[in-house]
Amino acid sequence: MIRIRLLTVLTLLLVLGGSALAGRAQSAGQIAIAAQDGNIYLYDLAADLTVPLTQDAVANRKVYTWPTWSNDGRLAFFGTSTLPGDRYQLGIFLQRALGETERLYTSRNETFTYANWAPADCPAGNCRDLAVLYTTARGSLALRRVRVDGAVSITELSEGGPHYWDWSPDGAAMFWARFGSELSIFDSTSGAITETFEDRPGFQRAVDWSPVDDRLLAAIRQPGRGNSLAIFDGAERVVLADNLRGAVSFEWSPDGRRVAFLDEQRAVLTVVDARTGAPVAAAPDDVYAFFWAPDGARLAYVTLPTPGQQVLTRQQGAPLLQWVVFEPDLGIISRLASFVPNPEMIYYLRFFDQFARSHRLWSPDSRYLTYAELLDDGRSVVSLVDTTGAGTARALMDGRIGVFSW
Repeated sequence: MIRIRLLTVLTLLLVLGGSALAGRAQSAGQIAIAAQDGNIYLYDLAADLTVPLTQDAVANRKVYTWPTWSNDGRLAFFGTSTLPGDRYQLGIFLQRALGETERLYTSRNETFTYANWAPADCPAGNCRDLAVLYTTARGSLALRRVRVDGAVSITELSEGGPHYWDWSPDGAAMFWARFGSELSIFDSTSGAITETFEDRPGFQRAVDWSPVDDRLLAAIRQPGRGNSLAIFDGAERVVLADNLRGAVSFEWSPDGRRVAFLDEQRAVLTVVDARTGAPVAAAPDDVYAFFWAPDGARLAYVTLPTPGQQVLTRQQGAPLLQWVVFEPDLGIISRLASFVPNPEMIYYLRFFDQFARSHRLWSPDSRYLTYAELLDDGRSVVSLVDTTGAGTARALMDGRIGVFSW
């Protein structure tokens, strides 16, 4: 049974536990959970301890959601409120590594879409940037930067959709795909676009900056030949896959040596060498979504446990899905828990190629997976499965979504 404690208990553990607790948290990880009661909770895997980060949610009136970790321990989350005297459609909140929850921003006529922390301190040093995509009062998409140091500054960066991006590994720039027609580099120091590519974006929902260097990864249009998945290495284009007629999803391995991509029209997941494009392995199942483990040795993917089963819409009913772990070097697969995703998990999986780099389902030690599901009794819970064990899952608590710290 999970134990619930006050926030002060967690703070005391973090302050007094010293390096021992910090080391366990680094290896095993913590899960931020958007709970059914509308609050955000933090579950420490090593301590088997759950504590509330917020305690003022009101059912269907004031709700916090979509916790978003930074790799330096900060946690952002978002909210809505219809309470008298405290009304907003978009609230941005921050929990620093230690300290109280801060309200950074509220708006009555904007709605949250997506957010992603920069992977390193901003160019000014000793601060961190959070990019937030939101819907404006006019109904268009816009991107703003929330810079967090001792104080907080908010800068509007761009408006118009679709709008996808990925951070450079040093947090100094962003790779943008805008309007369905533009691929460009945005410099965080100057606040301006410094390069616009002649290539036109293909059928994709995300673009990728290499986690280790300046290479870029995107689908590009090839007249008469559909999409190509290509690495931008300076002026050179390394084509990893060609003649892709439908959408393509892709992700660098954490060390930048390989790329996994999903030809969504054929549901084929392939791993290739990122320098040569040479194939490494292909998954044996029809794949719906996939995620690299932090150690880069395995991928977790979601498939249909029954061949030929259709992925149903929310109106038709939720599908039964199954977790599979795939080791491309050895060709080994391990079939884990089956589950019925809740609405938040369906949304997550629909846009998994964006969420994979901002909302981690893998634990930092590449052992556990967390996800949200509907139980037979209709409850929505956040569950945990040990990928090195029997593959069975356990429910952590009633919740809508849960994500691991880095």
